[in-house]
Amino acid sequence: MTIKMNYFPALIIFAILQITFPKWAFATKQIYSLADQKLVKIIEAEQHFLSNEKQLPNSPSELTRKAQDLVASYEAYISENPRDTYALILYGKFLQKVGQSEHALGFFLQADSINPKLAVVKQQIANYLVESDRPVEALPFFVAAVEINPEVPEYHFHLGNYLHIFKDEIISSQLLKKDVLEKFSHQCFKKAAEGKSDSFDYRLRHAQSFFDCEKLSPEVALSTWQSIERDFGNLTKAEKDYLKLCQARILIDLSKKDQAVNLINSVTTKSLQTVKKTLLESSRQSNQLIETKKKEGRKKTGTKLNLQHDPHLFRLQKVTTRLREESLIRELQIDAVKAHHDENGHIKLTLNQLGQN
Repeated sequence: MTIKMNYFPALIIFAILQITFPKWAFATKQIYSLADQKLVKIIEAEQHFLSNEKQLPNSPSELTRKAQDLVASYEAYISENPRDTYALILYGKFLQKVGQSEHALGFFLQADSINPKLAVVKQQIANYLVESDRPVEALPFFVAAVEINPEVPEYHFHLGNYLHIFKDEIISSQLLKKDVLEKFSHQCFKKAAEGKSDSFDYRLRHAQSFFDCEKLSPEVALSTWQSIERDFGNLTKAEKDYLKLCQARILIDLSKKDQAVNLINSVTTKSLQTVKKTLLESSRQSNQLIETKKKEGRKKTGTKLNLQHDPHLFRLQKVTTRLREESLIRELQIDAVKAHHDENGHIKLTLNQLGQN
């Protein structure tokens, strides 16, 4: 989850301005405290480190030194300013970027204990629980992020995806019933799309969510799909064909088979030919069968189609370590840092605590 700049005090804006317009920023330094200026320098160093790390794949010692310098800087600053929630969040985000999610959690929890009304912290705690294969425990944190900042479409979008991905686990835990969860997820995608109407991804996921919930209006669903085609004129042929197939699926449910077939036959994208064939077969079902399906609550036409094609829908990587509940908030004392690149070229740190061998 990207931390939006408007959640931070003026010093973060100053940090960005200092990098972009150094002369102007220098003239405004006097309005910031010494602590603010120290944090700005750490942020600058981190940005420089992350922007140049790809140039150091053959210099592990230099990578380690720079990483350790950043860790030491954050640790020193936080020791002097232990209640600076923004510094705690920034340090946690840095640790996440270098593959130290469990260590990052301690700082997010510390920030949460100081200010429980920070949505970004709730989101980060929820992400950690999901990555730790504890998705059910993440539910209240995802919900809290939305409740704290309901105007942020990203929080609604992430909550909707979370509910959809972990539907079985949440239902099994008896926290939410199936129909309630599906409607909840759909509403999340709707709010996200309304809040970010210029986003094709958000609008697409909202439209797809009609297929996730059986009892939603097919007329509204059709209108939603049509609005995407109308509002986004620069779509590829494959994207346009995908929209046509989704509309055709709904038209079949509405007994408008002729319109559906016309849309299906206009699809030429090779990768969609299997789905096209399946939908054509579905359109040949008798009117009696379709009416029966409608009476049963407008269930799908007997064909389960994998029309979902959303890069945001995937399970987060699982980790093997679990959080120790008796020490959720702990002081992380860093003795040594070893930095390296993983097989994907991302920076990873190995952090050793004081007293460890």
